Amino acid sequence: MNQRLKNILKDQFDFKANKNQLQSLERLIFEIMRRDQVSQKSILSSLKETANIEKYSGSNKFSAIKNTLIERRYPLTWAQEKIDSKRLFLSQLRNPLDDNWQVRKVFKPVEIFVERSVKDSYLVENFRKRFPETPIKQISRYSQYLKSNKFTLAELKKPIVFIIKEKWDFLKPCPCTKHHLRCGYWIFNLGFGCPYDCSYCFLQQYTNFPGILLPANIDEFFNKFDNFSKKLKERIRIGTGEFCDSLALDHITEYSKKLIPYFKTKNVIFELKTKSANIKNILDIAPSKNIVISWSLNPKALITSEEIGAASLDERLAGARILQTAGYGIGFHFDPIIHSNDWQHSYKHLIDRLYSDLNPGFAWISLGTLRCNRQLKTRAELRFPKSNIFYSELLIGEDKKLRYNKLLRKEIYAKVLEWIRRYDKVTPIYLCMEDKELWNQVLKIDSAEKIEEYLIK
Repeated sequence: MNQRLKNILKDQFDFKANKNQLQSLERLIFEIMRRDQVSQKSILSSLKETANIEKYSGSNKFSAIKNTLIERRYPLTWAQEKIDSKRLFLSQLRNPLDDNWQVRKVFKPVEIFVERSVKDSYLVENFRKRFPETPIKQISRYSQYLKSNKFTLAELKKPIVFIIKEKWDFLKPCPCTKHHLRCGYWIFNLGFGCPYDCSYCFLQQYTNFPGILLPANIDEFFNKFDNFSKKLKERIRIGTGEFCDSLALDHITEYSKKLIPYFKTKNVIFELKTKSANIKNILDIAPSKNIVISWSLNPKALITSEEIGAASLDERLAGARILQTAGYGIGFHFDPIIHSNDWQHSYKHLIDRLYSDLNPGFAWISLGTLRCNRQLKTRAELRFPKSNIFYSELLIGEDKKLRYNKLLRKEIYAKVLEWIRRYDKVTPIYLCMEDKELWNQVLKIDSAEKIEEYLIK
């Protein structure tokens, strides 16, 4: 397309684009084509009719072409403000991977690596029993193994399991975006990696982290938390679903059998967050008021196209209904909410479905719109060439992440909040990674302290 576009610009617009100019125009045209399902020819024909290109020359001609394409690429934002070119991410187009590993619905590891220090752990035995045909190899340390074994982006989701002894990264505050309000959440860092493959997942950024890391030394985690909890003056919310899915592999790891009995006795609200329906172990454990099982939700069509390998919407809601009936606290996360031409219809239908299947109130509901750093968009394009979610109105925000503009985010949050409150007046609702202004406009909350108090009480 690059050389062809260059020739068209020269022949039809009397404009000879340099390399950088061509890259910008090519990217804008490509994203309009993908989002609007139109041809390059129709875009250029429309451009010729509306931009009055013949009136300009030199760099002014390029600006006229570019600005006309920007207006078409970001119509909602353009109607509200003049878009600064510094907010655009117009990267070079690259061919998608032709050997990207495809996630299967049923998880089956192709290799299992075990650090020698945990070779006799229950976790190794569980994998050995369940996958007797899969080779288990001992290594000294995971970090040393990575230094001598390089992996490509195409292998990111290859089902390799590393059973390790975690030494450092036990517990941390949720890494909220700079200049945005924290919700007071803490991460009990139980593993890294996921058997599912969501097109928007930030874990794709870590090309040197193939497969899934699973710690075998859970007792040491508990010892660390015992010491940490002595310093707590107030109750906190804590969970395991930031860098992994809390339940996707629970039938193998049996982490829930250890986590729930331990945290039932602590002055915390403990959350297991999932996109699975893997709840069998939890049903064998008596519920407690401070234990919350939560699900990330999206409309059916987005789950099918963007959340590869994860449980269906029906399966997630069925699991939530079973655990709610059993007495567990239930939570939901509409995150990321993905904007499209029919987003209002699809998300309103999702909320209608949620409240037809389950009874309020819930422990909490979080709302967050699609956001990512620039590197993630580039890698997602390589791995998910059929996905169009990054071709909505994502611009570089104050936090340097690609985001919808603030007015669009406010509209999305206000609509979703309205739809939820028609059914549910009591469930706490909070925003994920948003600034003080939006918190105040949408929920009338303006500080991290008030957020924590709101969610915990």
